[in-house]
This record gives sequence, structure tokens and C-alpha cells, in this order.
Amino acid sequence: MYPEASDVKWATKGQYAVANFTLPQTAQGSNNAWYGKSDGNWDMTERDIPYGALPEAVRNAFESSEYGQWRVDDVDMIERKGTETIYVIEAEGLLDGRPTEIDLYYSPDGILVKQVIDADEDYDYGDFIMPEPAGSIEEFINQNYPGARIIDIDIEYGYTEVEIIDGRTVRELLFGENASWIYTKTELRRSEVPKNIMDIFNASEYSAYRTDDIDHYATADNGEFYRFELEAPGDDMEIDIYADGTITVVDKGWDNPGVPGPDGPGDGGQGGSIEQFIEENYPGARIIERDYDDGYIEIEIYHDGREKKLYFNGREEWVRTEWDVRRQELPQAVEDAISAQYPDYRIDDCEYIETPQGEWYLVEIEKGEREIELRISPDGTIL
Repeated sequence: MYPEASDVKWATKGQYAVANFTLPQTAQGSNNAWYGKSDGNWDMTERDIPYGALPEAVRNAFESSEYGQWRVDDVDMIERKGTETIYVIEAEGLLDGRPTEIDLYYSPDGILVKQVIDADEDYDYGDFIMPEPAGSIEEFINQNYPGARIIDIDIEYGYTEVEIIDGRTVRELLFGENASWIYTKTELRRSEVPKNIMDIFNASEYSAYRTDDIDHYATADNGEFYRFELEAPGDDMEIDIYADGTITVVDKGWDNPGVPGPDGPGDGGQGGSIEQFIEENYPGARIIERDYDDGYIEIEIYHDGREKKLYFNGREEWVRTEWDVRRQELPQAVEDAISAQYPDYRIDDCEYIETPQGEWYLVEIEKGEREIELRISPDGTIL
């Protein structure tokens, strides 16, 4: 495969033999090719390439993104058996005032398919190798999404999750036992939601809630619906809206390891570093949802009678925990600090934030059309 390779060094990683080598055209970079130890078959090659070697569509997508002004630290080209090349741009910049690294995964035509914040420095893409999907899964995708490209496959908890690019739309498909299709999930912008669905939402009792995310689900058992993730003072919730006007509130209290709710498997009982952190810091908590949010791993738990969201970076290091609080739960020192400095403002929303750097209340106040967010420590210090 690489007749010009030199300085070849071999290592074993799990079930793979990995060759690290140099090529004349990438003399300044590193190349790693992964082969199955049992059969010698090639599965993946990762190469360092210069930024200028990226496809034009990838460069244009990155430079027009919110990270386009960040410093590019490294660029990797990932070739894998059975799918197209993926390009990873590692960029550095400030996120919420904090120095941050982000890995942005692009298809050759510039579609952002994944992002990871503060990935492990030793990450080698070993878990990005795609397992062979069951033939019936490929057949289902070819029949229902003709021309779609499979980007990633994960097999966990006995379920197979497949990420595809359908045209220029990224979709997630979940398959259960015997490769049976469970659902297809597509993230939508508000402008992409059909008018009749938005009309139903706007006429509902939930219209005053702030919309955080909207996903479209096509399911094997429940037909199609649109899931709205909503936020309001002291009350976060999710609702499903069907085209016939039916609205159901999502019950996120399932507690069977490995049994999928509409958002995928539950806690699964894996016992990894994240689960261990939760067990040690939030004893008795029940994990009710695991997802990805803007490059972070987002874990939703039920603890001490309320829902809390925990965020971890790509190294599975805890970044923050947040949950809604009612106004009457604010310490008197916090109330006094707000009324002293902003006497004419009304408290609209309150959250409690825990981070490795400290804890505070995030309070949204408003006066007319003006809104201000305050970070206030429990002793009333405005941060």
C-alpha cells in the first residue's frame, strides 16, 4: 500500500497492528496505518497534512464557521475501509473566555459531521474505525436513503447507531436486535420545521418556553414526530409534536440499563470514567440521557429530586453541571445583590452552575426589552 514508506515502526493496539511511518510527500508529518491482527486486513490510515492540502470545500466551510478565526494547530486526513475520507481540523481559540481546543470533522464536500472539544492529547482515532454493518442495515439505508454515505458506526449496549450524510443532511439511525430499524433522528434549525408543526407549537401551552433544540424522528413504532427541547424559568422539558396536532410530554424517567428511550440507550451500566464521576459526586443519581452538544458529551441525570445536566470534554473530564432553580431558592445575599445594583429589573430565569473553578448562580434579569445575565456567587458577589 505504501511502497515509499520509510522509518516504519510497529505497535499493537487492542486487536490492531499499527504501522507508524513517513512518506516523501508528508516528511514533516506522521502517518499511521491500522491492520487487523487476526487477518492482516487494512482498516484505517491517519495522515498529517498541511492546511493547504485540504479540499477547497472543507477550507471554505471552516473559514466561514464560528471557528474560522481560530488558529489551526493540526490537520489530519482519515481514510477508512468502506467509507469516504474524513478531514479533521484541530483549532485553538477562546470559548466563553477560556482557551479551548476543538476538533472539527468534515466530509470532503465540507459538511461538518462531528466536533469534539478538548480531545485527549493521545487520541489516535482508534475508535473511529468502523465495524462492518450487518448486510440488512446497509440494505435498509440503500432503500430508504438512496445515495447516502455512511460516516460512522457505533455498536453499544447491543444497539447499532449509524451516522449518514443524506444529500447534505446528517442523520442518525438506530438499529436494535437482528438489525431491526428503531428510528432515524435529524437535527433541525427552527426555520426547517414545517409551518403546520410550528403553528401547533405556537398555539400550545408551551409556546412561552424557549426552544433549545428541535429534532425530527421517524420511528418504527410511533410514526413521525418533532421533538422540542424547551427551557423556561425553573422548568426544562421535552415535548413531541405530531402532524395531527397531538402533543406528548416526554417521560425521561426510564431506568432500565440498555433499554432505549426515544433518544437512545439509557445508562447502559458501562461503569466508565464518566459514570464513576457521577457515582462519586452525585450518589444515587439516575442517568436518563447521554448526547453530544456543541462538542461536549452531555449527560442528563435525575438527582436529589431534580434534573441536572453534566458536560464533559473529549478527554471525559468534567466541565460543568447546571440545573434550574426557582427564584425562592435563591439565597437572600443573591437577591440583595441584584436589587441593590439593578433595582428596576425583574428576575426572569435562574440556574445553578458547578465547575472545577467554582460555583455560582446564573441569573437572567430583564427590564423592558433589555436582558442581562449575571453570574453571582452564593455570598452575593457579582462575578
